[in-house]
Amino acid sequence: RPAGATGGPPADDAVLRRLLASGMAEGVAREKRAMFAAAAARLLGEDGVGGERGAKAFWVPGRVEIAGKHTDYAGGRSLLAATSRGFAVVSVDRQDDRCRIFTCLGGDRRRMSATLPISPDLEPQQGHWTAYPATVIRRLARNFGARLGVDVAVECDLPESSGMSTSSAVICYMWMVLAERNALRSMRVFAENLGTEEELYSYLGFIENGQNCGRVLVGDKGVGTFGGSEDHTAIMSSEAGKIKMFSYCPTKHESTASFPPEATFVVAVSGALAEKGAGAMADYNNAAFLARDAAAAWCRGSGALPLAGDTFVEGAANLAEVVRHVRRELGSDGQCDEKVRAAISEVIAKTDDGATWGPHGAASAERYRSGALVERFQQFFDESEVITPKIAEAIAAADFEALGRWSDESHRQ
Repeated sequence: RPAGATGGPPADDAVLRRLLASGMAEGVAREKRAMFAAAAARLLGEDGVGGERGAKAFWVPGRVEIAGKHTDYAGGRSLLAATSRGFAVVSVDRQDDRCRIFTCLGGDRRRMSATLPISPDLEPQQGHWTAYPATVIRRLARNFGARLGVDVAVECDLPESSGMSTSSAVICYMWMVLAERNALRSMRVFAENLGTEEELYSYLGFIENGQNCGRVLVGDKGVGTFGGSEDHTAIMSSEAGKIKMFSYCPTKHESTASFPPEATFVVAVSGALAEKGAGAMADYNNAAFLARDAAAAWCRGSGALPLAGDTFVEGAANLAEVVRHVRRELGSDGQCDEKVRAAISEVIAKTDDGATWGPHGAASAERYRSGALVERFQQFFDESEVITPKIAEAIAAADFEALGRWSDESHRQ
């Protein structure tokens, strides 16, 4: 959201006040103000950006996935918070259809820049740092007719490829900047299709994965990953001192709890880069394909779609929908996690034979190993239905022994 503009108090003081009002500690807020000042200075050093032009500032944090590994794209739950590190973004309106982006990349903070047209025909260059901004530009131009350009400068203090959703943060800040410039929230198509904040979070995930968001905001080229909207939801919804649990497909807020004031998260970066190169992207997508096909195997084994066909994606089920359906069908036994888990596993196992299912369907001879779909379902069930709610309860109650026990169980899987 806009954090300050020229006019009135000095821009840096306005930014600091907004950061403090958001709940940041003063020392952290002052660090971020320095980042905004650096981004503004970067713009002032570029051609055509004068100090008299109004500017907007946006703070876009990284996220912490407390619990809920590989659950969101299958409709499951995750428990989320934001980090105190992220992106300081300063934008200045242009009068043409160009988006100029100025940023720094890598540990050596090398300066990079690019100029991209605001066009529905823009072709993202996969593997290049501009792929994510270009993907947002293309989708917003196609879905909303966005045409007005901006100059954008970005400063970031998140460790590179650290697993705190730097790539999804790029999706979010490009949405914020272009939505503000093109007044997208005031459009009828926005009001009719993204009427709630949760629907917007889902849409941001669809921008990244390229899927349709309903019948009107149709899909297009994504960035190559088949994830969900967990990261975008955390980035866009988190509050200081709070943890939030959401479920997905559609995105739904389930609970908010205060984080114990005597505790803090320590984020230790291992040094292993969470880059979305070809190999890492294939591994990530394989987990999504296993979840997709585990749900499809249940449908085939049971002979029907769950929930009388009332599924998030027309004609296809996700694992969360299968779980809800089976809980209802089992009546009072549906409250027993063990019985639900066993019942669904039994149906999936009918075709989990190492020959029927593969990540690319009939288009490839590649097949999952026997038993892989049942294992994927059971990991999903335990993480979404049991572990994530238990960790949320433990944090809310400041029960650190239970938090450790359930976190161990999550990592064991």
